[in-house]
Amino acid sequence: MRPVQHAATSPFRGGLLRVLLGTFMSVVLFFGSSAWFVYQSIAHQVRESALDISSLGNPDSQSGEEEKLQLIDHFEGQAINILISGVDSRYNQSDTGIGSAEELTTIQSDTTMIAHISADRTAVTVVSIPRDLITDIPSCIRADGSRSWEYQGMFNSAFSTGAVTDDLAGGIACTKAAAEELTGLHIDAFVVVDFAGFRGMINALGGVWFDVEEDMYDEAAGLNISAGCQRFDAQTALAFARARKEVGDGSDTSRIGRQQQLVSAMLRELLSKNFLTDFPALLSFVQATIASLTYSPNLADIKADSGLLYSLLNLEKENIRFVTMPWVPSPSDPNRVLEMEPMASRLWLSLQEDTSLPIGIDYTDGMGVMRTVTDPSESDQAQSELSPETESNDQGEPAPVNEASTEAPPPSVSTCPPVP
Repeated sequence: MRPVQHAATSPFRGGLLRVLLGTFMSVVLFFGSSAWFVYQSIAHQVRESALDISSLGNPDSQSGEEEKLQLIDHFEGQAINILISGVDSRYNQSDTGIGSAEELTTIQSDTTMIAHISADRTAVTVVSIPRDLITDIPSCIRADGSRSWEYQGMFNSAFSTGAVTDDLAGGIACTKAAAEELTGLHIDAFVVVDFAGFRGMINALGGVWFDVEEDMYDEAAGLNISAGCQRFDAQTALAFARARKEVGDGSDTSRIGRQQQLVSAMLRELLSKNFLTDFPALLSFVQATIASLTYSPNLADIKADSGLLYSLLNLEKENIRFVTMPWVPSPSDPNRVLEMEPMASRLWLSLQEDTSLPIGIDYTDGMGVMRTVTDPSESDQAQSELSPETESNDQGEPAPVNEASTEAPPPSVSTCPPVP
């Protein structure tokens, strides 16, 4: 897939940014002038992958946009919102075996995420928006100059409204407008990936380890796997990401959780590699990843992005959070969902203000551990109540407290891949 102009990453933005730019810049500096030619070639390839949508989308949000977009070149102190759009397209997908354009004539939105990078670069929050969410879709300008009508419908319809048939720029522009309308966030950049691009990323990683909880079969997605820890190749990972109808409860919201787990596994695979000591592997990965993505122009300048990349080098995996927008079934249609209030509004507000996630919301961290945001004050009170009373020794001094009795045990993480 390729990065686009208004917001989203990696689900994998922290890891992708870290390797794609930060690590590569480190290698350039380490290898000196002999790598400069390669760097120039990669930079050109990235720029060629850019998709400019500045004249499309919601015309009401155009004023002042150039000034805002320029902030992406001055990363320090700025929170960043990146729109990540995984699309279901039959155009240029012949190698994926998913069908032809005659079967699906327009590009549809399959997965939408917003990656929020905190201003202090200590956390990345990736929020998934259900494709079946019923919400307001604003009017947007398409590539042919026409303007769509405002309407209420499924969130993923925004992409096909803008794309009409195969116009990727129009699709992501209208999706950006819908995301900003829904969240109240300003989308600073975007990344688009299709099925072929997703396979390219898995191939670039050399596959990904994943612990499957139960046997899974989905004929439509081409998935047939057994339970247990195993290494997914590109085709299996794509089938797992697409599977829905015969897996779990068959809903899109159920699939979101599995996709988040897969992205988390991809991130761990990425961060486990030592590209700094293997320049050929680094070069192969960077080129394959660039070819897999479509970006917004403000993510297509390696030199401009390097500051952000470097600032994310020490990001802890525990501080990468995958969240699903809180939702409830629609009363009028059990196959559609609505925002769950007030939790959804609290989530969007926390991103707008670049503060902690709201108490009570569930997320999966970059280690694949499921967590719930708790009230720090209640945690401190419970800690105090569970602590043994302080006793005095013969000298009248407080006796030491057993630390093990006051600290919660660390969360257990499944060992996958298996330790050799």
